Amino acid sequence: MNLTPDEFVSRFFGPPNGIWPNADPNNQIVSTIGPFLTALIKRGECPVILPRRDLIALPSTLYVICWDTAHAGRVRSLLEASVAHHWCPFDGRVARLDPADRIERAILDLVGPGTTFVLRPTQQTAGPTFKALQRLVSTLGAASLRTPTAARPVGRMLREFDVALASGAAQTSLTLLKEIEGFGGISHENVAFLQIRRLAHLGHDHELLTHGSLPTLIYTEPPRLVREAVLAAWARARVVPVLESEGVDEAITLIRDSDPDIAMLVDASLHATQDGGVATVCALVALLRQDRFLAAALQENSGVAASVRALISALGAAPGTAVPPPAPALTPVLTEVEEADAGQYESPAEEPVEPHPSEDDVPPPSAAGSWLDWVAQLGTPQQVSLDAGAADEWAPACSIDEQLAAVVDGLPELAVDDLLAGVSWFLDTDDPDNPASATAMALIRHYLLAERFAPSDLGALCSLIQIFLRGAPGSAAYRELLDDLRSYAPQWVAVTNATRVLDIADAVVCGPTVDGTGRSDLVTTLLAPLNEQKRRLSISLRRLASLVGGDVGLDFDWTVQVAEAEDDGATDGNSELDPQILLYSLDTGTLARVQAAIHEQWPRARVSASAVKVGNQSLKGQTRGADIIVIATRRAAHAATGFISDNARPDAKIVFPDGSGSGSMLRVVESAILDWSI
Repeated sequence: MNLTPDEFVSRFFGPPNGIWPNADPNNQIVSTIGPFLTALIKRGECPVILPRRDLIALPSTLYVICWDTAHAGRVRSLLEASVAHHWCPFDGRVARLDPADRIERAILDLVGPGTTFVLRPTQQTAGPTFKALQRLVSTLGAASLRTPTAARPVGRMLREFDVALASGAAQTSLTLLKEIEGFGGISHENVAFLQIRRLAHLGHDHELLTHGSLPTLIYTEPPRLVREAVLAAWARARVVPVLESEGVDEAITLIRDSDPDIAMLVDASLHATQDGGVATVCALVALLRQDRFLAAALQENSGVAASVRALISALGAAPGTAVPPPAPALTPVLTEVEEADAGQYESPAEEPVEPHPSEDDVPPPSAAGSWLDWVAQLGTPQQVSLDAGAADEWAPACSIDEQLAAVVDGLPELAVDDLLAGVSWFLDTDDPDNPASATAMALIRHYLLAERFAPSDLGALCSLIQIFLRGAPGSAAYRELLDDLRSYAPQWVAVTNATRVLDIADAVVCGPTVDGTGRSDLVTTLLAPLNEQKRRLSISLRRLASLVGGDVGLDFDWTVQVAEAEDDGATDGNSELDPQILLYSLDTGTLARVQAAIHEQWPRARVSASAVKVGNQSLKGQTRGADIIVIATRRAAHAATGFISDNARPDAKIVFPDGSGSGSMLRVVESAILDWSI
């Protein structure tokens, strides 16, 4: 239903909204809200900001009405900068308007759902909030509504999606997935592959197994990484529980009778899988098929369950059985991202093409068999893209760390884009106990020199810094990192990136103290701009910044003196809440920091933390007792994310931070506690 401006004004300011009785043009309030009504007549970048007051004794509620969801996304950051969190509580989410409410029904009829923010200042902060919004309106003025820009190359979006998944940026990966779906240019089948990969990273086993496209995708020979994700979810949710409780025969019966189609995903290419559940399922399928070759290949896989291992050994040792060679990598989740990018700029076929001197002059691309092979091919005619999961088969980067770092450092500038496209696979194969720190530092240098500071890039940068610091760097390398970060900090340190900035600052603070002075200088460089605009930070982020700065001896004052009571009033009531919270991350320093910040803001909250890589009885008990579960995940195969999701109570709230650092975790904790308290 499309409303005219007059119809909307009549309905919005009708009962029960008594702030402008009968929309009388002679009423004195017209001079106050007139500038806000201008945006209603001419749709531009300025949102329509209108007040509502049902009872005269109550403060006004302010509706910030945007024209579409894209416009709301742009206005969100403007509200964050102008009124949050000092003048008015603001969590960045659009409101769920009630169709039964006459006022909110008018908004829904005007612009639809998902487009409106609701601000609720107190009596004391209503005036300053209104003035701040007046400044916002006057700043935007009559700026025309931004039209959608040309879509970015799909290859670039796919690279950012991979990096977001690998660095644990759950919300960013969802945003990119929606962008890819909306852009088109790739098949529904490949979109489904991306959806399944994301569900696997988040440990959403049941959602993955009930995905509407799964029955069809099984017959399309999906990429290995997708097949492994489906089989891992199947193992955790169905097969392994039956195996443990009822034995091998019942597990094989389940595979044969209940989910025979999923078993079609098993083949010899999975013989070296690092996921114990997948290895066990493959072994059971081998027994069901009496496949001696697959059984022989699985004998060397330590992930096969003990109850199945003897049977596999007997089957694989049958006379005449030979272990098959490793299966070649299958088709990647999508075609090579370079091909996707090139498709955006290909010349028409009819244009003249310079003839190639000789087909024999340039050897055909060969599949990379190691990190060194892959890096050596970057920027050359032999260049190949990494297939999804291909790096799992290679020798770990830590085993050739110094040599790999030297090759990465020597790459020409033209190869940097393709190099950074592989950062997601480097993060995916990271071993927390054996970091490839020199390679991580080489990648950090390329990020900084290429000035890649988008949100997904900052998430990857934080993960690389954590890898570098886990390697106990020497003093020269440590100082180089600090100096490089400090040099480029002005380009990415801002209030809008506050959580990312705090992630990186805390990663440095939680790392080894090789150079205390240099570390303090870097943290000062990162936190000082945030401290200057501390009114725009939420209370939880200010307290986290205080903890981070305090650890290096900074005495920044993070309290907001003016109207501090009102600011704290937004959370004082919540400080008495006592939810049971489970924090999960492989980074113990991040867990300790977030625990400390939670205890400061919500002292009655009961917090437990876990960094185990596989599920156990302790984690099961923590999960079943938790009201709120916060999972900072990188790679699902390296974490117990599926185990946590399977054992959580139905009423538990499971949330994923948009990054793996303490700032990202605390931000999502704050939002989850707010939702839990309602």
